Amino acid sequence: MTTSEPLGEWLRNFSERAVVPPMSEEFVARVDSRITSQIPEISSDPMLIDDLHGSTRAQWRSFVLTLSIDHTLVLPPAAADLARSLARRGMDLGVLLKVYRAAHQAVFEFFTDVSDTIGESGPRADEVLRFLWTRAERWMNDSVEALIETFYEERSHMNEGALIRRTRLIEDILQGAAIRVDHASAELSHALAHWQTAGVVWTTATDSADAASRLQNVAGQVARRIRAPRPLTLLTSGSELCFWAATPARPDLGSLFELAGTLEESKVHLAFGVPSPGLGGFRSGHGEAKAAQRVGLDATPSPPVVDYSHIELLCLVSESPELVRRMVGREIGDLGAADKNLAQVRHTVLTHFDNGFNVEKTARHLFIHRNTVRYRLSRAEELIGHSLTERTAKIDIALRYVALFGSPAE
Repeated sequence: MTTSEPLGEWLRNFSERAVVPPMSEEFVARVDSRITSQIPEISSDPMLIDDLHGSTRAQWRSFVLTLSIDHTLVLPPAAADLARSLARRGMDLGVLLKVYRAAHQAVFEFFTDVSDTIGESGPRADEVLRFLWTRAERWMNDSVEALIETFYEERSHMNEGALIRRTRLIEDILQGAAIRVDHASAELSHALAHWQTAGVVWTTATDSADAASRLQNVAGQVARRIRAPRPLTLLTSGSELCFWAATPARPDLGSLFELAGTLEESKVHLAFGVPSPGLGGFRSGHGEAKAAQRVGLDATPSPPVVDYSHIELLCLVSESPELVRRMVGREIGDLGAADKNLAQVRHTVLTHFDNGFNVEKTARHLFIHRNTVRYRLSRAEELIGHSLTERTAKIDIALRYVALFGSPAE
């Protein structure tokens, strides 16, 4: 498609502005907002949303950097990652096609707004709009064709061996289907009648070349720490893995927090649910791990290890963030301020709660003198204006909120 000299100059300037914030981020926000509003399969899955953001951002960059040359599709790896994630989750091709139909609407609206900002010294608005629409149409059509191939290649890979059968069996268990425990245990090589510790491992590293093996390694470390055999794993995207570890008795998960330093260095995160026996524990633990993951993803910064049992109340009220912030401010007041010394006080109070209000146990756990514990508890009561034994549940959830999300006043 030939372009006039004014249009060519405008396109070069536009590309320079469009590839960086704020325009690049505005484009991603508008397109992905339209997609998630129309496709609940994506909007309900935080990791798919991350894949979507990565795909849209990378596609936009490739698109605008080639505007000044003849059309050639340069499909970025992040776009293929989204198609593979949809395939791995057992979704049908229709979800991928819906993504591009929704994107089509948002992209054309975005370009219409762009053309409205062209001044008198630039090319004609209708010429710009016609060029952008035509190029975007070809880009998205070619992208869809290429990604359909990627989607089916991933499906084909999953069909090799028992992977697809295992994935479907796990999905059936999670959805509450009637399952013969002995048959399913043999099929999955996993003792479903034992205690189940379910977890989710994900990475925020931009370079995900070896992500799958790193996530598998973390799941293996968890299993070894709780004296479980090799865990059952399910890779649900290029950056997320779900797992289950089976033990004959209820395991102690306390040592899992010792993984925090290693996980933080490698930009990997772990969330896990409450251990429970049998198929019920398999399902409930997975749901709890995913709920803990959602809270962890929203936290600032996202913690390397998230234990559902520590933040259960936050998970239950996470759908009303403004009400929670108000409750935090009301219940702990100045104790929730952004101050390093107060952070020590808050941590001491939470540890005191976890140790049954026993000063001696709290001191041993924190490796500090019992008088230091008493001082910090007294300081906390002074700041909130009443005893810690009053409205303990609300104080507990408020302190855990601040530990994850920071002061509500920030």
